[in-house]
Amino acid sequence: MNREGLAIVRLFREARRRKVIRTAALYVLGAWLALQVADVLFPGFGISNAAIQALVWAAVLGFPVALVFGWLFDIGPGGIRRTLPSGSDANAPQPLTRTDYLLLAAFAIIGLALLYQAVEGVRRAPADEPTAVDRARREGVARLENSIAVLPFANISDEPANESFCDGISEEILNALSGFRQLNVIGRTSSFAFKGSDVGIDQISSVLGVGHVLQGSVRKAGNQLRISAQLLDAAGRQVWTETFDRELANIFEIQTEIAAAVAARVASQVTSSASMGRQPDLDAYEHFLAGRELLRGRDSDGAMAELQRAIEIDPDFAEAHAEWAIGRLMGNQSFSQLDAARAAIDRSLTLQPKLLRAQAAMGLSRLQSRPPEPAAAEAILRDVLAQDPNMSDALLWLSNSLAAQGRDDDAQAVLQRAVRIDPLHPSITANYASELIRRGKESEGIQILENALRQPSPGYGPFMILRSVYLGSGRLVELNAVAKEQSLRGISHHFSTALSYGLLGDWPTAQYWLDRTIRDFPRFGPRVYLSAVVPAWQGRYGDAVRAFREALAANEIDISDEPDWIQTWYGALLARAGEHAAAIAQLERVVDPAGELPSQDGTEPQHDGPHALAWSYLRTGATAKATALLSGLWQQCLIEKAEGRGRNGEFLHYCAETALLSGDVDEALAWLERAVAAGWREYYLRLNDPYWAAVEDNPRFRAQMELVRKDIDRQRTEIARIDADEDFVAKVDAAMAAREATTR
Repeated sequence: MNREGLAIVRLFREARRRKVIRTAALYVLGAWLALQVADVLFPGFGISNAAIQALVWAAVLGFPVALVFGWLFDIGPGGIRRTLPSGSDANAPQPLTRTDYLLLAAFAIIGLALLYQAVEGVRRAPADEPTAVDRARREGVARLENSIAVLPFANISDEPANESFCDGISEEILNALSGFRQLNVIGRTSSFAFKGSDVGIDQISSVLGVGHVLQGSVRKAGNQLRISAQLLDAAGRQVWTETFDRELANIFEIQTEIAAAVAARVASQVTSSASMGRQPDLDAYEHFLAGRELLRGRDSDGAMAELQRAIEIDPDFAEAHAEWAIGRLMGNQSFSQLDAARAAIDRSLTLQPKLLRAQAAMGLSRLQSRPPEPAAAEAILRDVLAQDPNMSDALLWLSNSLAAQGRDDDAQAVLQRAVRIDPLHPSITANYASELIRRGKESEGIQILENALRQPSPGYGPFMILRSVYLGSGRLVELNAVAKEQSLRGISHHFSTALSYGLLGDWPTAQYWLDRTIRDFPRFGPRVYLSAVVPAWQGRYGDAVRAFREALAANEIDISDEPDWIQTWYGALLARAGEHAAAIAQLERVVDPAGELPSQDGTEPQHDGPHALAWSYLRTGATAKATALLSGLWQQCLIEKAEGRGRNGEFLHYCAETALLSGDVDEALAWLERAVAAGWREYYLRLNDPYWAAVEDNPRFRAQMELVRKDIDRQRTEIARIDADEDFVAKVDAAMAAREATTR
């Protein structure tokens, strides 16, 4: 054995002689027991789980102290004695000397310091953020009568590719249950939010407020199918279970049979649901299920391809035509896309006139038409909901149609019903929270949105509304944080992150995240125009217009076939670049001549159309048109103010700009002061704004801009500190790589 090995052996033997190993073992055992007791008792006394981390660190730091103590001293029947070195004349530990007492005092001080740190760590540990489950259990969420949630059936097949098929089976059973009017069936989005989680049935039923939960499994092997279904009560106790071994061709009968058996056990009396009509081709049906699942995940291109394939295989598949139309209607679509959607709806209703999903799609098409027909949409959607009150999408579209008619209270009442039926639906949650915030209940609305972001798949809506709230209140640090969370989770785009840095005047970082959007989100619709964003933010409107035109030419796009908001953005850039005749020709096609207030939520990279049109009217001598347009906007500003809803800094600034363009400088500056106080912080995005050029030397204007600049610079310092502590780009890279790995 070499010299180093002999030294280690001698050290180990000496440690055994001094009973250091025994001391270490006793210390580890004692620390482990203490942590176990804390883990059991802390929750009962309302002590945060984070406090256990403080105890762990205290135990870790105390371990070397215990080893040194064990090396120097021994504790026995006679008390504490000093252990002498090996080879000493003494055969037993010797009495303590003055030096030993000083050492023991030092150990005592170290021990007390560690104990003090542990106690302080426990005392100061932040309270655990209550989960949706915790809140539901604590608040005692009322359960809907005759209610049920259908969880996604587990795929126990050998092929992972059958996952969408299994989810589709679950949704088809859910839809069949919705046909029983006596049942309250929780929406698919909320039920499926628990997919892959280990949350218990009692907790799920509490969060969703239901009396029953249906779960099951699907095994698909060739043409053989085994579906096991299990109905549980709110406490997780089994009410009914059955296993179906059939051929794949019998899938439609199995779904109907399960739904009827479950409905009979959830409600005392049920009326048979309507038959789904003609049974589609099985191959087409599988493509339909896959397409619908992709559409739920906002993969529009993939969804449309799968649904189109289903239609090609089975041209008489009414449900596929209806779902294809809904996919085409999502978002802001061109005239040709709207026409294609209407044709698909007509085809679906020709094949199956009583198909409620197709009727709901017709209501959505009326809402999306140009100009919108919200009253017609309302009539159609109310008829659909009279037959299927559980269709959460129809409830969402109905609330939108009511809001479009100015019936905000009616719209909010419908949203409340939608939230009850589908409490985790991202668009429903976002709309409901947004209206609460607009009515002055900001803390309640933000809490709802933050709860939504804790879900596995929160969707884009809650991020959009939170961004709007933080933008309108000037909380740029919070805006940056929620934008980064959206980027990290790979939801829709990185535009929010780019905006958060653009507001700080950090143009290179803003441009980086716009470029990343093009790379990371190749299906993001307006990606071709992102080269115009930073020039527009910097006030280089001529460069922005050139970039926009280059994008149109390179992609052979006719601007008149683009969604309204893109046409509005382009027209506003033309107006600010001084091309007023072109701006008027562009904007008159898409701007409401009645002067309807646009959404001030910072959701897209466009400037405001009504102001741009009014500005171009003024610059070309069309004063009467400008006055009429601005008058309508101003009346709405006054109405919002009178009703106590005009609190958002973005809204207040918009009204200040309306007054400015109307020629009332004093009123404009008064509204600007209110906007700045409320949190308007678009200083760096409006430095070269031609609208405000006439007052840029006004002392009141300059004073407000200086206040805004100082606050932005303060928040920029805080964001820079956060950025220095984390490599956010590396985090996004890792998250994107992980998502790509799971989809291969």
